Amino acid sequence: MKLRVMSYNTQSGFAKGRKVHNYLPQAEHIACYNPDVVALQEVAINHPFGEKINYPELVAKHLGMNYCFGKALDFCDMFPECDGTYGVAVLSKYPVEPVEKIMLPVPEGIEPRVALVTRIDAPTPFYMVSTHLSYQGEFPNDTNSRVDQLETVFAYLKKHQLSPVVLAGDLNSQPQDNSIDALRREFDVFNDGRSDLPTAESSKYGWVQIDYISAAPKAQWKCDRFFVGSDCSVSDHYAVIADLEI
Repeated sequence: MKLRVMSYNTQSGFAKGRKVHNYLPQAEHIACYNPDVVALQEVAINHPFGEKINYPELVAKHLGMNYCFGKALDFCDMFPECDGTYGVAVLSKYPVEPVEKIMLPVPEGIEPRVALVTRIDAPTPFYMVSTHLSYQGEFPNDTNSRVDQLETVFAYLKKHQLSPVVLAGDLNSQPQDNSIDALRREFDVFNDGRSDLPTAESSKYGWVQIDYISAAPKAQWKCDRFFVGSDCSVSDHYAVIADLEI
């Protein structure tokens, strides 16, 4: 089975600079690559500073795809008057079912992080994980915390014998980081063929690669092409895309 996978941090539906909030340019940007499955991060429903919309539902409808949403937090925790939510999502041309929303370990008082595990009913069924790890400099020892967050996902997948699986998302880690080394021990990391491609601009490090697509079991997936999208103006990240075969 051939499969085009995309991972995309949507910046809560805001264009770069956070002055324009509109789901449609991002939906059209996704559409131009015709992915089979998409892992989305920074997904907002009823954002307190944007349009009061169900972003994943509208994007999925525009694309003619199915979707699952995994909530990380309620906006009312920060803005009592707001009834919105925020998290990650999976879009799929094929039927998609939620399996588990894994809460990832973070220190008390730090933004909650989740990994959404879904089952994709494709010709070769597989599991799709979308996640967004803690960002660099968010709290002391955050580098090791990102390893712990990934290990939490690995442990769940192994415990429940979920395979084959694609894991994609904004891992807030550069290719040389120990969190990506941990990922490589369990998954084929398709970025490794093009580690020169930046995916987002960091205030501390400039343009870096922090968005990833990976799959397991190792050596069972073939990557024909890994590349990034052509536009980072409709979000503050480039989309990353991999053409896979299993």
